[in-house]
Amino acid sequence: MRFFKRALPLFLCLILCGCRKVTPAPSEVSAPLPTARTQGKDETVQHDSLSGVWLSYIELDAALKNADPAAAAAYLDGVMRACRESGVNTVFFHVRAHSDAYYKSAIYAPADSVKALLSAGFDPLSYAIKAAHAQNISLHAWINPYRVGADKSRAVCADIFAVGDKWYYIPSSDTAVRKILDGVREIVDGYAVDGVQYDDYFYPSGMSAEAEDFEKPPAGVSLADYRKAAVNRLIACTCSAVHRRVGCQFGVSPAGNRKRSCDRLFADTARWLSVTGYIDYLCPQLYSGFDNGALPFCTEADDWADLPRADGVKLYAGLALYKAGLPDGYAGSGRDEWQKGGDIVRRQAEYAAKKGYDGVAVFRFDHLVSPADGIPKTEAENYVRYVLTKSAEG
Repeated sequence: MRFFKRALPLFLCLILCGCRKVTPAPSEVSAPLPTARTQGKDETVQHDSLSGVWLSYIELDAALKNADPAAAAAYLDGVMRACRESGVNTVFFHVRAHSDAYYKSAIYAPADSVKALLSAGFDPLSYAIKAAHAQNISLHAWINPYRVGADKSRAVCADIFAVGDKWYYIPSSDTAVRKILDGVREIVDGYAVDGVQYDDYFYPSGMSAEAEDFEKPPAGVSLADYRKAAVNRLIACTCSAVHRRVGCQFGVSPAGNRKRSCDRLFADTARWLSVTGYIDYLCPQLYSGFDNGALPFCTEADDWADLPRADGVKLYAGLALYKAGLPDGYAGSGRDEWQKGGDIVRRQAEYAAKKGYDGVAVFRFDHLVSPADGIPKTEAENYVRYVLTKSAEG
């Protein structure tokens, strides 16, 4: 039974029609993942140490909704220039936030903000990749795999469920997983992306502790193990799909509270880090301040840094630049820390480097290059100064 629990993600992965050439190690403990890769169209742009930023659908919607192709191109060129000038070498570009597409997709409907652009023959993802590569910047396609959002008509299959007023794909559904993987493959096969990243939306918070009607754990398998196996299956098969392009990286950015991420969202992150083939990198969202009363930044960062890592798997720190100047309602006694700071993110980046992290990323682009005056601007300037200095030092 113990082996069955460990092997469940592999068995689930093998039955998916699109996950081919899976080469299991002597036991599933060692890795359910394929190693065979096919040559991609272009060389990928990679960097030894990551300095990243997330460019979210929030920025894209605001900039592209009423833009013509010329204006959209100018915006994306400007984004990549600003990133280079700020020391950024990797952009996580939101390509799917709510079961939609910020590129020409045969599977997902276009995001509302880019419909007109796509109709006019302008593909935001394609242009963003060219603009990024012109600045020697890596571009990773950022996907929220299970999230559909409030509008369930955006779902590409019927296997969805609701938590509150939001809809999600059923993680244990073969049909839903095939659709998610098909969406990854069309990006990897059709665009010169340097990586693919999943955001932290796995099983949504607020899930019942009891099995839903659509969940049928095998006898002897707990509901928690069943849910983790479903997510592990997606991660394993996505890694296979991404590796169709030589050099293309697959990573995940989970919630920073590792225990909660595992117990409530069923993201088996310790396994992904330590077993070859699930991921190429992990970028936990370490969004606590140093004085956070519930989970201080150093405790959070140490927890991830202390985990065993398989050869070649990198660990990055996601940092909350967006919190600068704001109260943190979840921080307890540290509620006001971000309103008094001005140098928090820089110190966090330094701490992550000392703990052996392979780089950092900040959320999100607008807060890095066009922050509000006062503390937000000071935080951004101090962080950029640190990144540029570190880059100059090699």
